[in-house]
Amino acid sequence: MNFPVRIDGEGPLAQESGLPGHESATGEPAGMGRRWVDRIDRWCERFGDSVNPILVKETRQALKSRQFVVTFSMVLVAALGWTVIGSLSLMPQIYTSPSAPRMLGGYFLLLAVPMLLVVPLAAYRSMEAEIDDGTFELLSITSLSPRQIVWGKLTSAMLQMLLYFVALFPCVAYAYTLRGVDLPTTVLMLGVLAVAGVAMTIYAIFCAPLAHSRGGRIGTLLAVLFPLLMVEYLVGALMVTMIQRGNPLGGELTLFVVAFVVLHTVTIGNLLLTATAAQLTPESENRSTGLRVALLTLTSVSVGLVAYALATFETAPEWCFVPTLCVLATLWIAAGAMLAAESPSLTPRVRRELPSSFAARMLFTFLTPGPSTGLVFGCVGGCVTAFAGYLGVEYLRGKAGTSSFTVGWLGEIVPLLLLVPSYVIGFLVAVRWVVAIARINNHPRVEIGIAAFAAIAVLMALIPYSFGLHFNDYQTFPYSAWQTTNWAWTLSEAKDGNLSVVHQACIATAAAGLLLIHVVLVSPAVLPRRIATPQRVRAEQERTGAEI
Repeated sequence: MNFPVRIDGEGPLAQESGLPGHESATGEPAGMGRRWVDRIDRWCERFGDSVNPILVKETRQALKSRQFVVTFSMVLVAALGWTVIGSLSLMPQIYTSPSAPRMLGGYFLLLAVPMLLVVPLAAYRSMEAEIDDGTFELLSITSLSPRQIVWGKLTSAMLQMLLYFVALFPCVAYAYTLRGVDLPTTVLMLGVLAVAGVAMTIYAIFCAPLAHSRGGRIGTLLAVLFPLLMVEYLVGALMVTMIQRGNPLGGELTLFVVAFVVLHTVTIGNLLLTATAAQLTPESENRSTGLRVALLTLTSVSVGLVAYALATFETAPEWCFVPTLCVLATLWIAAGAMLAAESPSLTPRVRRELPSSFAARMLFTFLTPGPSTGLVFGCVGGCVTAFAGYLGVEYLRGKAGTSSFTVGWLGEIVPLLLLVPSYVIGFLVAVRWVVAIARINNHPRVEIGIAAFAAIAVLMALIPYSFGLHFNDYQTFPYSAWQTTNWAWTLSEAKDGNLSVVHQACIATAAAGLLLIHVVLVSPAVLPRRIATPQRVRAEQERTGAEI
C-alpha cells in the first residue's frame, strides 16, 4: 500500500521517519531521537576537517599501495603458517606443558619485520619522494607548516603500525593462553616493539632530507638501512631472550628503565623531527629557536632521570651516568658547532619575532637565530651539562656504599669536566670566525661547522706536537706548557693526575676570556634588536587570522 508523504511532515511515513511536527509515544518530538546522531555526525565532520591533511593523504596512499597490501598479506599468511606449524610441532605437549615462549617468540619476529624495517623504510621513501617530486615547493604556499608535514608522515606510519598490531593481536593472545609467559612480559614485549618502531621511523624521516644529490641519497639510504637491520637484530635477540628466560630486572628498575627509554624516545624524537622541519623551512623563517628549545628539553629530561637513578640505584654510574654524560657532551659539541655556523643574516620577519621586553630579552635572547647567539648558547649549555656531571661525580664519591674502584675512576674524570668544556669553547669561537670568513664568498650549510670543528681540533693537537718533535730531534719528549693547545695530550695528563691545578685554571680562564672578548666585539650580533611590525603586515595577519 502506498502512503502519501507530504512536505510539511504529515502522513504515516513522515511520522515513522521522525520528521518535525510529530511526537513519539513518549510525548517527545520524534526528531529528538536523531539530534544526538546529527551532533556526532557534525562533530566527526569538523574533526575530519581539522585533522592534518598530510595524514589523510599519506594514509590513503599507504593503504592503497602495493607495498602495504603485499606486506600485510604476507604477514597474515606467515602468522597463519606459524600458528599451524608451531602448534603441530608442540603436540601433544601443548596440552600439558607451557608452550607460550616458543609461539610468542615466533609471533614477535613476524611482527618485528614490518614494524622495524618495512614501515620506517616506507616513511623514508615517502619523505624522499616528496623532496624529489618538488611537492614541498607547492606545500610551502599553503597554510601547512613543515612541522605539520613531518608529523603527518610520522602519524601515517604509526597508523600502519597500529594495523599490524591489530592484525597479530589475536595470535599474541592465543600464544598467551598456552601458558609460560606472564602478562607484564607480554605487554613489555609489545611496548618495546612499538617504541622501537616509532624511534626508527623518526630516524628514517630525519635522514630523508639530508642529501641533495643522487650519490648522497644512496649513502643516506645505507645510513638508514644498516641501523634498521641492527636494531631489528638487537631488539629481536633481547625480546626473545626475555620471553624464554623472563625479565631479569626488578619491578622498580623495570619501571625506571621503561620511563628512561620512553622519555628519551620522546625528547630525542622531538629534536629530530624539529631538525627535519627546520631543513624544510625557508631561510626567511626562524629555523633555530625550535631546535634550541628541543635541545634544552632533552638535556633537562636526561639530567633529571640520571639524578633520580643516582639517588635510587646502586649500579647507576655503570649503566646510566657515564653513558648519558658522554652522549650529552657529544650532542652539545655537535649542536654548538652547527649553531656557530648559522647564517648571521636575520630577515625582517625573524626580527619582528624577537623578544622586546627586558625580562624576555634576558631569558630568550640566546634562543634567537644567529651564529653569535648560537655560540653563546652552545658554550653555556655545554658548561651547564659539565657542571651537572661534576655534581653527580661528587655525589657518588661521597655516597655510602660506593666501591673504591668506582671512586677511583670517578676521580679521574673530574679534571676532564673542567678542561673539555674549556677546549670546546675555544674551538667553537674558532669555528665561528672560520665559517664567517668562508661566508664572504660562499653560502655553506650549517653542517660545515662540524667539519670545521673537527679540523680545528686535529690541527690544535698536531701542530704543537709536530713542533715539539722537530725541536727535540724527533725523539720522545715530556709534556710541557707549550703543549697546552694539544688537547689530547693535556687531557691524558690531567686524567693521570700529572697536570697542576694552576695549569687547569689557566686553561679555563683563557677559554672564558676568549668567549667574553667575542661577546664584547660582536655585541650587536649577540644581542639583536626587535623591529616594529609594519601596519600592512599587521593588517594582513589580522585578515588571515579572521579567515582561519
